[in-house]
Amino acid sequence: MRSILIKILGLLVALNVTLWLFVLISDDFIPNEIYNTRNELTLASALYKQIAKPIIADAELPEFEKSVRLGSVLTKELLSDTSLVKIYRYQGDGDLHSWYEYYDSTIWKRNSEIKITELPSLSADYQKQRTKTEASLADKIASRIFQYYKPILDRRIITLPIVEIRARFTPQEEVRSGDFDAYNIRRLIPVRDNRVTIGIIEIVEKYSIKDAYIGRNSARLNLLGGISVITLLLGLALSFSIAIPLRRLSKRLDKKLTPDDIANQLQSFRIKSLKNRKDEIGKLHKNLIKLTSQVAHLFKDKERFASEVSHELKNPIASIIAYAENFESQEVKDPAIINKIKSQAIRMSKLVTEISEAAIVDHDLVTQRREKFNFADVVQEIVDHYVDSNECPKVIITSDIPSKMMMTGLPDRLGQVVVNLMDNALSFTQPAGDIKVTLSKRWRKPVMLTVEDSGPGVEPEFYSAVFERFYTSRKGSAAVKNASGLGLHICQQIVEAHSGSISVDTSKLGGAKFVVMMK
Repeated sequence: MRSILIKILGLLVALNVTLWLFVLISDDFIPNEIYNTRNELTLASALYKQIAKPIIADAELPEFEKSVRLGSVLTKELLSDTSLVKIYRYQGDGDLHSWYEYYDSTIWKRNSEIKITELPSLSADYQKQRTKTEASLADKIASRIFQYYKPILDRRIITLPIVEIRARFTPQEEVRSGDFDAYNIRRLIPVRDNRVTIGIIEIVEKYSIKDAYIGRNSARLNLLGGISVITLLLGLALSFSIAIPLRRLSKRLDKKLTPDDIANQLQSFRIKSLKNRKDEIGKLHKNLIKLTSQVAHLFKDKERFASEVSHELKNPIASIIAYAENFESQEVKDPAIINKIKSQAIRMSKLVTEISEAAIVDHDLVTQRREKFNFADVVQEIVDHYVDSNECPKVIITSDIPSKMMMTGLPDRLGQVVVNLMDNALSFTQPAGDIKVTLSKRWRKPVMLTVEDSGPGVEPEFYSAVFERFYTSRKGSAAVKNASGLGLHICQQIVEAHSGSISVDTSKLGGAKFVVMMK
C-alpha cells in the first residue's frame, strides 16, 4: 500500500510538471516572432529590389561592375547585417545556386571595415560569465523540454519548400527547420524589367528558438521555479500534517487485544495531540474515540449483563432444586411443592424469553432500516387494544392522541415501548385505578409520549434505578408475579436508539408518570 505522503508529493510534482509544460507549450511568442520576421523580410526584400533593379538593369555596366556597386550600396549600416542576402543573375535553367552571383552578403561582410571596440572591464566580464553560468541550468532544462516541444511547434510554423522556378514570376517564401533550436526563413524575389526577369534576390534569416524563448521567458521561468518550490514546500507541510497524524492513529489502532479487560484496552486509543484539532483529522479521531467508547461500553454492558443473568437464573434454579429435594424426602408427597416448582420454572422460562427478546431488540436496532410512519396510529391502536382486552372494569384507561404525528424510525420497536409502558402501568394499577396516555408535539419541540397511572408511584431516589436490568421493586408492590425487570430497560434501549430520552416522574393521578421525548 502506497503512503499518502508519497501520493500527495507525487501529485504536486505532476502538477508542477504539467504547469511548466502548459506555460512552455501554450505560449504563442515564437509563432508571432516568426510571423513578424517574415513581414520584416518582405519589407527588406522590397527595399533590396528597389536598390538592385536600376543597377542590374543598366545594360552599359559590365557584370563585375554591377557586383561592385551592389556590394558598396548593400553593405551600408542602414541595412540589416543579420540576414544572408544573395543576388543572382537570372539564367533561366539549372539550379539557382549555380547562377552568377552579383552579391553575397557573407563575402562583403568579411571584407567590410574593421571596427575597434573597447574591451569590457574585468568586473563586467566576470558578471557576464557569471550570468552565463547561472543560466546554463535553465538552458539545459529548456533544451530538454524543446526536444518534445519543437515537433509540436514545427506543425504550426514549417511550410512547404520553395519551387525555385516559380520565383521567376512571383515571390516565394518558406520556413524550414534548421539546427535543433532554430528555423531558417528563406524568401526569393524576382527582379523584373519590362516584364523580363533579370535577377533573383535570395534572403535567408536564421531565427533561434532557444535564444528568443529563454530571453523572453527568463523572468517567467524564474517565477515558475519559485511557485514550484513554494507549492512543494507547502505540499510537504500539508502532507506531514495529514500523513503523520494518520500514521500515529493507525499505529495506535494496530494493537492486538487480549481477552483480559477488553473494555479498558479499547479506551486506550486516544491521542492527546489530535484531541484539539478542528479539521477532518480531529473529527476522525473524535469519531473513532466515540466508536471505541461505544464498543467498550458494549463490552462492559455485556459482561455485566452476563453476570446479572447468571445471578437471576440461579435463584429459580436453586428454588427448583430445593423444592425437588424436599419433595423426594417426603413420605407423603405434598402437591403444593409441585406447584412451587412449576411456578419457579415458569418464572425462569419468562426470564429467558425476555432475555432473548432483549437480544432481538439489540439486533433490530442496528440492522433494521428506519421508515417514515404515523406514530399516532401506532399508539392509538395499542391503547384501543388494552381498552378492549381490559379484564378489570375498575381500571379506567383514557387517552389524548392526535390523528396524525409523523416520525421516522422503527414502528414495531416504538410500538413495543408503548406496550411495555402500558403493561407496567396495568401491573401497578390493578384491580382499580386510572391510566392516561397522551401524545403531543409543540412547534420546534420533540414528540412527547406520556403514560401515567394512579398506582403506588416511584420514589425519587429510584428514578434512575427503574430502568436498570432486572429491577422489579416499586412502592406498594414489593413483588410483581413473574416480573423479569427487563421491560423498562428495553424501553430505554429503543428510545435512545431513536435519539430520544425516557424518564419517570410523579403523576397528578398519584402514581408514576413515564415521559418519552423523541425528535
